[in-house]
Amino acid sequence: MLASAGSPPRKDHSFSRAELPGLFEQLVVQMQELPAPPPVYRAQMNEPALLAEKPVRIIAGLSGAGKTAWVAEAAQHAPLPVTYIDVVEMPGAALASAVAREVAGRMYGRSSGKLGEILLPGASGLDMLGTLSVTLGQEGLHADVVIDNAHRIPASDIEAIVGRAPHLRLLLLCQPGPWIAALEARFNIQAEALNGWDEDTIAAAAHDAGCLVNFADCERLSRLTGGLPFYVLNAAAVAARDYGGAIRAFCEDVEAQTHIVETAQEIILKRAFDGLPADAREAIALLSVADVALSKDEATQLLQETCGIDAKGAAARLRALPSTGALELFGMTGIKIHDAVRMLGKAELAARGPDLEKKVQEVLRGIIIRSIRQDWSIGKLGLLIRLFGQLGDAMILVQFATDELFHEMGVWPEIEPYLLAIAADVDGEAGIRLWALDGLVFNDLRTGQFEPGEARIDAMKALLDEYDLGEDEWLAWGMKRMLLKSMVGDAAGVQEMLGLVEGRVPAKAEHMRVFRYNRALAFFKLGDNTTAVAEAGKLVEEYYDVLGLTPADVMGRNPPQLRPLLPKGCDNTDQLKHLADTLDLLAQAAGRKSQRSTMARIHAMKFYELAQAYSSFVRVGMDLVDELVWVNDFESARYTIERNIFPVIQAIGLTSDVLELRALYAVVLAYCGDHQAATHEVERLRPYEEAMDPNHRAAFQDQKQIISDVRRYGGPPQRRVDIPPPLQALFDQRRGATPSVEQHKKVGRNERCPCGSGQKYKRCHGR
Repeated sequence: MLASAGSPPRKDHSFSRAELPGLFEQLVVQMQELPAPPPVYRAQMNEPALLAEKPVRIIAGLSGAGKTAWVAEAAQHAPLPVTYIDVVEMPGAALASAVAREVAGRMYGRSSGKLGEILLPGASGLDMLGTLSVTLGQEGLHADVVIDNAHRIPASDIEAIVGRAPHLRLLLLCQPGPWIAALEARFNIQAEALNGWDEDTIAAAAHDAGCLVNFADCERLSRLTGGLPFYVLNAAAVAARDYGGAIRAFCEDVEAQTHIVETAQEIILKRAFDGLPADAREAIALLSVADVALSKDEATQLLQETCGIDAKGAAARLRALPSTGALELFGMTGIKIHDAVRMLGKAELAARGPDLEKKVQEVLRGIIIRSIRQDWSIGKLGLLIRLFGQLGDAMILVQFATDELFHEMGVWPEIEPYLLAIAADVDGEAGIRLWALDGLVFNDLRTGQFEPGEARIDAMKALLDEYDLGEDEWLAWGMKRMLLKSMVGDAAGVQEMLGLVEGRVPAKAEHMRVFRYNRALAFFKLGDNTTAVAEAGKLVEEYYDVLGLTPADVMGRNPPQLRPLLPKGCDNTDQLKHLADTLDLLAQAAGRKSQRSTMARIHAMKFYELAQAYSSFVRVGMDLVDELVWVNDFESARYTIERNIFPVIQAIGLTSDVLELRALYAVVLAYCGDHQAATHEVERLRPYEEAMDPNHRAAFQDQKQIISDVRRYGGPPQRRVDIPPPLQALFDQRRGATPSVEQHKKVGRNERCPCGSGQKYKRCHGR
């Protein structure tokens, strides 16, 4: 550069012949710098290995996926030298020369004479690559080459390099495009991807940016950004600057398309999105309404009915989307718009007018209703609830809210905003408003929010006083008020409501059992455990009779084995849920260190699973873990979490209990002597600490102290006990093992039954 300008010391614009070899080798060596990794690198989920023995690998991902940062970080720990080439402005014809020059400089830049043998004057790039490959082969070496922005190079040029230089291993970093399919077919490979950050990593990044986050917020941000690192960091920066650090508020604004500040995600991806054909943009916009995977037939139907095209036209549009990177394929069964792109798709749909938006919502609602009957999932249920809310189906939403099971499935955040709007609508039907309030109160009492619960109970009473509503509406108010009084310790108020409610409960066994359970629960909340245990014990027996079961039937059987024993031809869900609730109440009232409470919790978990009441299943499971820790059976406690509770949370997608369960798990790990794992779990939970509610935060701080003390002073010894058969059966259910059957001597028909019923064998289990 100095010589070209005639600047000292090259005033004559010239070089001597003797200077050239050293100058050329210096240039070759100096051009081999890898990008610097970020100051704080956070690993993505299940990152692929940087080095492999395949001649060609492809890492495909949208801009912002962190491909270059991953290479920069991984190369620091690679056992072999890695050559990096960014071809962002390079014509395809120059690639072979560039690869030869860069690899030669990397491998032989400090070896005298080698470069001159490889970089022959006048040789073509492919010739130099051939010479380089021969040299590597003679030395028993391979060169690993990373080509960034490889999507800008024609696939034919990549093929030429691979054919000429078999001792080079190419790793291609690229954005999605049609040429990837050609390379996959040519080399019989499958493109790999970086999977983005998980919720814990998002929490750490958001915390460092000055945001407050809980687990649900991080999951929401993950859905919004696809977990792509650059977009997560930008979103956290915007939330910290413009939303006071509230990730939830930022996500709500972006999802509703009411945000003012354009995110980096929109700016970067919009260029590629706007360059797509109109049909492709429309297809992405329509499919963006669904945030769960649709089957190929469902996606085709959505495009057909919304766009008015035939099946072939819809299939053609779907075929064109994977190469854009906008569509994710889940094997041959699932199709979904990439999370990072769905934001642009929803904006495109909004720009096309409310009529099209409503039409696609109506079509998708019908598709999801049919789909959910065949293949149920929490994701589909959440989507269906949002569609009902967007289309104004108030009565259906209210029915959801007043069904206890919907509070068990982790979809409450989806339905709560719509219920608040229904309850506040002074022009709405009084009965619908009351049931909306009833659903809100149920959640308030379930989560211990007594002040808003009391205000809503008063609002229910005002509606009852003003309008001529039915007996069911009055009982809903009466039961909720009775429970609230018990939870705040108002014994006189409980007695008053008991007298009022009991006189109006229908004289039917089912209604009376519900009332008696609520009465027992009220006594328990007031501290009268003796009455609660007695009443719950009687109810448990009655519910067993209703279901045609005995406790002996449940011993040693898992839920799949119990289901065939249930009454046929009817829906047993409510009875199963009520029995599980009553067993849970019995366990709580009986207290810890009681065989009765342990068995009650184990049986309650089985019935909650049969009723698909997953939130209660997790809660009772944590109570069981607490009880096992209390009696120093730490191994069983760990097994219960790992093999029973974690799989349910992961499969169903529950977020409300994740942090509490993981904090408990860290304590159990410490008691089991796995101190490194316990410390690691605590560190992953720290970014959530500031956003925890005060009670949870105080408990977490106590748990951290316990973990520290156990590591420093040691914990109590593991209790050596035989695992009770019901608990072993629960373990085996998750492990997939078949419980072994111990051989016993034959029982005589007139002997006492070994189950302990006191009856003769022929009249009990010998029937």
